[in-house]
Amino acid sequence: MASHRRPWAGRSVPRWVLWPPAAILAVLLFVGGPGYHSPRSLQAFWDLGHIGAFFLWTYLLITGKRLVGASPVRQWTVGLAFCIVVGAGSEWIQSLTGRDASLDDFLRDVVGGLLALSWIVPSVKHLPPGARRTARGLSASFLLIAFLPLATALGDEMAARSGFPILSDFETPLERSRWEGGARFEVDSTVARHGKASLRVEMDTSLYSGVSLAYFPGGWRGYRFLVIEVLNPSPELLEITCRIHDRRHEEGERRYQDRFNRFYRLPPGWNELRIDLGDVARAPAGRTMDLGEIRAVGLFAMKLPKPRSMYLDSVRLE
Repeated sequence: MASHRRPWAGRSVPRWVLWPPAAILAVLLFVGGPGYHSPRSLQAFWDLGHIGAFFLWTYLLITGKRLVGASPVRQWTVGLAFCIVVGAGSEWIQSLTGRDASLDDFLRDVVGGLLALSWIVPSVKHLPPGARRTARGLSASFLLIAFLPLATALGDEMAARSGFPILSDFETPLERSRWEGGARFEVDSTVARHGKASLRVEMDTSLYSGVSLAYFPGGWRGYRFLVIEVLNPSPELLEITCRIHDRRHEEGERRYQDRFNRFYRLPPGWNELRIDLGDVARAPAGRTMDLGEIRAVGLFAMKLPKPRSMYLDSVRLE
């Protein structure tokens, strides 16, 4: 019996060669992946695996015995239906297994299928030239958009390494992505202690409201202080807490006693929080915090009686 071969980028590729990576990608869709505070670039690269998986699966589906000779309309209909149904179904299954369902991942699934349909399935050569150019142009544009998070992450990670020991001073265009949290926050170019901008944080009345510096070089050995400039724009005192934790805390039970916590009452105007890293290292009960594996620095308020704001600037090590 003749082996079934299909064109792949102009070359004859045995289908059996493609099935093992297709199976591996199916497993990786549900297991593994970067940790919560893995580099953003690794997370963004991992997310692109959805495109690769559905690109390959759509190709194998369309070049199977039942569809390889079908019309382009039927192949596109079946291919897109496959991406939509399987993509949505996989996100639903992930939501049942403790992982997060993601609309972005679903869209990447569809982009992967579009790329296969518009570039490499055999019937693409039978499309009218205008339709073929349009399909390829759209799929290539969607692919470029999908790569933007990876490019953004790589750019800011390079800037963070270059600027260290400054952890965040809001002078580069991508720095906002280093921060996360339940409060609303935005880079503000009208207020600054140093340079041209700061981070405006709008805290609400929830139990905990604030922000966390989550992506930064975490090797702090050899430095004595963490310094954070905080502006309280109100005439009233602002009460906030600073928390710092390392990798061991993050991977453990995340107990309050296993991290650094310090309470501050900030008067109106700019305040300099100068935190001795020796205190940080000694903060966890029964162990020493690893200053070579710091994972997050948080600033938050608790049970505010009314919404308040603060500005952060020049977060640095000295």
